[in-house]
Amino acid sequence: MVDTQYNEPRLVALYDEDNAGSWDTDFYAGMLGSVSQRGPLRIADIGCGTGSFAVRLARAGHTLTGIDPAAGMLAAARSRDGGELVTWLHGTAVNLPAGPFDAAVMTGHAFQCLLTEAEILATLEAVRSRLTPGGTFYFESRNPATKAWLEWDSGSAGPERQESSAGPLEVEWELIAAEEEPDGVLVTFEDRTRFLADGERFASRSTLKFTRADVLARLLEEAGFGEVDWCGDWEGGPLDPASSREIIVAARHPADGP
Repeated sequence: MVDTQYNEPRLVALYDEDNAGSWDTDFYAGMLGSVSQRGPLRIADIGCGTGSFAVRLARAGHTLTGIDPAAGMLAAARSRDGGELVTWLHGTAVNLPAGPFDAAVMTGHAFQCLLTEAEILATLEAVRSRLTPGGTFYFESRNPATKAWLEWDSGSAGPERQESSAGPLEVEWELIAAEEEPDGVLVTFEDRTRFLADGERFASRSTLKFTRADVLARLLEEAGFGEVDWCGDWEGGPLDPASSREIIVAARHPADGP
């Protein structure tokens, strides 16, 4: 199922405002390199959302395919300035064309929407099979050790008033559950938005998987990836499984692999 926030037009219209930071996409753009450095790359943006990063890469001279399971997000991607530069597809990694792609990216913690090891492995295998030998898959997942979900609850503070392009909003969050599993933590939370201009309310319940780094390493190996680089922050610092907030992965298709 696709969360309400990814298909409801009023919420989709606010997505880029709510996720305005570029530290992650700046990091990945640096890893991908410029066209002058490496030539134009064929890149798959998986879980592309409203398409801001895909369009950014396409404008830099790369060839982009953006794919997302949320029709509402894709509608925003297609209509954005520069959207005509990207091939947009509805679906997930398993629905990607054969490619081949020189790189794939999965930003915005979209990887955490994969809730089981079977889903993760299927995604990793699908991406690896579509990469050129030596091609790289870049993605990130929050580290369960730092328990970021504890910050996802408004609690007694109640709704927070925010200004937006749609006028003033009241927004609040509720942590529903954090279930320990053998390979990480499954976290369910709900965010609620009220448009003060007309009183319309929306609630979106989401579940995300916080997978441990050692489990990701095992699944990457099972999926056929070779060398993997691990970072723990958006400055490229090393991953500390006990304290890093992020698990940032650059996994390469073996240069001599099928």
